[in-house]
Amino acid sequence: MKVFKHTDSTLRKELYCEGKFVILGVAFGWNKRKGLDIFIQLAKLLNDKYQIIMVGTSSDIDKLLPASIISIHKTANKQELVKLYSMADIFFNPTREDNYPTVNLESIACGTPVVTFNTGGSPEMITAKTGAVVKSNSLEESVAIIKDIYTKQLVFKKEDCEEASIAFDSNSKFQEYVNLYADILE
Repeated sequence: MKVFKHTDSTLRKELYCEGKFVILGVAFGWNKRKGLDIFIQLAKLLNDKYQIIMVGTSSDIDKLLPASIISIHKTANKQELVKLYSMADIFFNPTREDNYPTVNLESIACGTPVVTFNTGGSPEMITAKTGAVVKSNSLEESVAIIKDIYTKQLVFKKEDCEEASIAFDSNSKFQEYVNLYADILE
């Protein structure tokens, strides 16, 4: 059974985000490398039509965050994380160094487009239908893209994201590896 897929939930209501454009960030060990400073600056630049939710925070991180950011220290299980990805309008990943972040894939599989920095392997899975890649460390470009998505000048469809995630399905990837090695051994 595929865990990461779009799932309806009541989280928008529970988190008091109804009618807002939700920007989600998920990381383990928030720090400058993961873009903590970018989220803090982003919150100061966006008005109350936007709601930033950060998952994977801690009490120490909470002290650094503006009151406008919803901080969730950890999720109870994968299903709760799936509901967060699914309810978000975009997933923002301003990572400064990552090999191939699974959070991008998880978000896309849940039907939520990704905005990420052009760093490491982060942009590798992003297409014109699944999100946008911005210049590394560019808060200005990130804000512009987020606002374009909010105002529908740039549109992404859940169905396109979900369809794109099929290319990363573990079963088909496993079979590709088996076929590759079978060809090599012949």
